[in-house]
Amino acid sequence: MEYESVKSFIRSLAHREKCEVSASVMAHGSTTEIKYRLPITWPWPRQFDYTSEFFCAGSACGALIEVNTASGATGEHVVNYFSPDLLHESKRFIEAGYVEAWVSALLGRSLGTGWSRPTVADAYIHEVVDANGMERYASLLGISNPGTARDPFIHNFFATVGSEVVAKGQLVFPGGTVAYVSDMFTEPAHRKSGLCNLIMGALEHKARTLGATHACLAPGLEVASFGLYQKYGYEPVASRSVLIPRAVRGAA
Repeated sequence: MEYESVKSFIRSLAHREKCEVSASVMAHGSTTEIKYRLPITWPWPRQFDYTSEFFCAGSACGALIEVNTASGATGEHVVNYFSPDLLHESKRFIEAGYVEAWVSALLGRSLGTGWSRPTVADAYIHEVVDANGMERYASLLGISNPGTARDPFIHNFFATVGSEVVAKGQLVFPGGTVAYVSDMFTEPAHRKSGLCNLIMGALEHKARTLGATHACLAPGLEVASFGLYQKYGYEPVASRSVLIPRAVRGAA
C-alpha cells in the first residue's frame, strides 16, 4: 500500500489546502505543487519565506526537472520527496543544491483490524455539521484552518468534557481506498485520559463508512518520537525527505 498511501496523502493534503486556505494546486508530471496565497516562513536550517511547496513521488531525476521547471531560477520553495530508496535518491537533490531539513515517515494501517477503545467518563464526540460546530472545532490549536466552510470530503470531529472542547481530529477522503487522518490535538490538561482513542475511533469509523480500506497519517517529528500511533496499529509505509534550497538560487 506504499504507493497508494503516498498518492492519497498528497491528494488529500492538496484538497484540504485548496479548500481551507484557497491554495492553488498544480500537477507537474509526478509532482504536485501547492501554491499558497500568503507567504509561509520556513525556520530552519535557514529562514526564508515561500509560497510553493512540492510533493514528489517519482524518480529523483524526474522530480528535480519538474520542480525546477515549475519554480523558476530563484523561487524559494520546499520539496517533500517520497521514495522507497530515500537514502540513495535524496542525494540527487543534495547534489543539485538542496539541504535535507529532516526525514519523516508516513504511517498507515488497514482498517480491517480493530483495537481496544475504552470509554472516557463525561467525554462526548461530536461530528461537525454546521458553522457553530466548525467554530467550536477551530477553537483548539491545530494545523488545519477550516474557517466556517464545510467540504464534503473533509470531516471534522471534536470531543467535549462538560461544555469544554478538549480534543479534535480531521479526516480527509476525496476518494480512493486510503483516508488521511490529520489535525489530531488534545488540550495538554486532558492528555493521557483516552481522548485520542475516542477521536481516532470516530475518524476510523467514518473512514470505513465512506468506503476506505486503509488510513494514513503524517505525525510531526516530536509526536513520532513518542510512538503515539503505533498502539493503534499504524506502521511506517513510506519515507519522506523534506528539502530546501541550500541558498537562494541564482544568488552570487
